[in-house]
Amino acid sequence: MTRTGGSVTAATHPRWCAPERCGHLVPPVVPHLARRHRGPMLRVGRSRAAGVVATYLISGAVPGEPLVAVHVACRAGNAWAELSLAQAAELAGQLRDLLSSAADDPEADDPDADRTHPDPQGDGGQGDGGE
Repeated sequence: MTRTGGSVTAATHPRWCAPERCGHLVPPVVPHLARRHRGPMLRVGRSRAAGVVATYLISGAVPGEPLVAVHVACRAGNAWAELSLAQAAELAGQLRDLLSSAADDPEADDPDADRTHPDPQGDGGQGDGGE
């Protein structure tokens, strides 16, 4: 990011970076974000007590592959991770699988359902009966 007479030029500014959040233009929220490009923040969750997850793109170099910053805040404390795009895609896939599993579970809506898993061999755990 470069400043020319008080204005910012896009010559070294990635397309996804939000100028109002860019560490090259505004003071960082936390020290590890200093001098980094930051994209718009996306949030899930409504309160710190219940838990909030915030995500955005971050990068220290232009050009360069951005990282996905994930911040989590809850009663127990705060944590963050910086994931590569491949790691973020893996996380998204895992979350999609969890949602799909929950949607496919006919017992998910039944609070009285037995949550034990059936025996995969179908023999009640007896094996081959010692024969």
